[in-house]
Amino acid sequence: MRNRTLNFLLNNLCFGMNIIAILAAIATFLGFLGRQWWVFQLLDHLRVQLSLILLLAILLNGIKYRFWSLAFSLPLFLNVLLILPLFIPHSQNINAVQGNNTAQNSLQLLHLNLDRNNTNYTPTLQYLDQQNADLIFLQEVTPAWLNQIESNLTRYRVVESRPLKNSHGVAFLVPTNLPPSLQIKNTEILHFPSNSERPMIATQIQGNQTLSILSLHVTRPRNNGTSNFQQTELDAVAAWSQQQQNQGNQVIIIGDFNLTPWSSRFRQFLQAAHLRNSQRGFGLQPTWLAGLPPFMMIAIDHAVYSEDLMTLDRKIGPKLGSDHLPLWLEVTPRG
Repeated sequence: MRNRTLNFLLNNLCFGMNIIAILAAIATFLGFLGRQWWVFQLLDHLRVQLSLILLLAILLNGIKYRFWSLAFSLPLFLNVLLILPLFIPHSQNINAVQGNNTAQNSLQLLHLNLDRNNTNYTPTLQYLDQQNADLIFLQEVTPAWLNQIESNLTRYRVVESRPLKNSHGVAFLVPTNLPPSLQIKNTEILHFPSNSERPMIATQIQGNQTLSILSLHVTRPRNNGTSNFQQTELDAVAAWSQQQQNQGNQVIIIGDFNLTPWSSRFRQFLQAAHLRNSQRGFGLQPTWLAGLPPFMMIAIDHAVYSEDLMTLDRKIGPKLGSDHLPLWLEVTPRG
């Protein structure tokens, strides 16, 4: 009687899980059709969560229900194929690190989306003042946030800012005692495309080679129109990246991309902009939504750079009251 009850429960559990896994499998394939409909593009960002559902279904079905185990293996394989590169560093990075273990010319950057609705300022201000970053880029900076930053930070000062009451506000900070080796050549507000209302901070650092850095905040797709505009933004930024590199400059773009690293749109952007993902070799590192368990979060805050740079270290910071987690990055010239 007990065995019959256990079998009954297991069969019902498998049945329910299989229904969910079938939906996950369908979502996996629809995620490849993002160009056809913007909603399918959103499914492209859920590869990790879809993989977990499919893997759990395969484990529950086991050998007893081999058909379902095999059926769910294909979509699981496709998802893992897109996620796996994040755990494999660029081969050039491995060779460069093995050949040179010093970080004398490294640059430490910190990006944080403050969340304009977050009015609990203290944790963020304390966190920022404890950092040793060379450059800090902030997004969703409101007038109230800027006032708190300028009044309370002791180790950093604002170089450029455009505070706004919506989610478009930005600020760029450097250490109060700027190292002599860190020479800021130029800082300006740019718009991508030129008619966009969203300001983005671009700065140039002078070293052996000029380094152009852009703090990027891309539109979040909410309908077909905003999805198309996001693509327009990315196309404009890719053109800027190409222009900078054609002028002989190194390039770093850091910020809230509102895209996951395995999404087709993100991968196409990297190819068009001639950039590499700093996340390669460092795993998933999700940054949004900060209030969710890690396995339910996704990585939408990124740092990408030209091929003559490489990542020495990359970390995600703690919860600070924003819906985003901080992104900290240390890069150095390759070779």
